[in-house]
Amino acid sequence: MKVEAITDIERVPLAIDYRRMYRGTAMISIGDRTVPGSRIEFALELSALGGHEVSVSFLESADYPIVPAIRILKDHIKLLDRDGGLP
Repeated sequence: MKVEAITDIERVPLAIDYRRMYRGTAMISIGDRTVPGSRIEFALELSALGGHEVSVSFLESADYPIVPAIRILKDHIKLLDRDGGLP
């Protein structure tokens, strides 16, 4: 299982400065098959120790195992944030 891309990323406005929330479409491949995009919502929250906590939820039903998908999406989102790929 691999995240091909997260497209259509849009930031959800919040009044809290230490939490950023986004919505997008996740393209995940399983083996040689790419599953159609699933709408996701994810948040990055600054912890008291300075790191970011990432949470991911699916806005619609997914066609693959959820727990491994959430784990790889969290890793991909952390990379996007580190590389400046989030709006």
